Amino acid sequence: MARRGTGLLSAGGVGGSVAAFAGGAVVALIASRLLPPLFAQAAGSVSGRDPFAALADDHRHIMALLTEMEQTPQNATFRRTQLLLRLKRRLAAHALAEEDVVYPLLHDRAHEEGDTRRLYGEHADMKMHLSALERMPKDDPDWLGRVTELKMLIAEHIHQEEAVDFPKLRDALGRRAIARLSGNVRREKALLL
Repeated sequence: MARRGTGLLSAGGVGGSVAAFAGGAVVALIASRLLPPLFAQAAGSVSGRDPFAALADDHRHIMALLTEMEQTPQNATFRRTQLLLRLKRRLAAHALAEEDVVYPLLHDRAHEEGDTRRLYGEHADMKMHLSALERMPKDDPDWLGRVTELKMLIAEHIHQEEAVDFPKLRDALGRRAIARLSGNVRREKALLL
């Protein structure tokens, strides 16, 4: 007579252990993607950190990476690739926060429809420059020129945001809305960082 419950898929057998492990791994994976943005949002909302200052800090880091890229010699292909990947990651997280959180508020609360559309368009231009840099051989003589073009585009974009759009948005928001903005910016950035 065959015994029941002794196969690989029985609750106490190897199959049960594999299923429990797989279930735990799925839960851990989901938690690892969901919890950091939620914790970042909560921390940002209560930290008192000014969201506009945080975005300006991102701008300084991005410009520093571009300056470092401009200073690379033509034969430093590995270093150029490394810096480009760091720039893309930093820009992606920053752009996600601006496009999903800041610009909609600028549009709706500060009533800056034209500025908002222009800022979205500039982000698209930046992404096209990044794509061109990624496809271009890193020892191409035109690589540095493309980096410089991107740096100029980003510098103009930063100036517009920091001198015009961020102050307008700050004026349109109350203290509580700015605290929520801080948490939402941190949440969006945590999705990619």
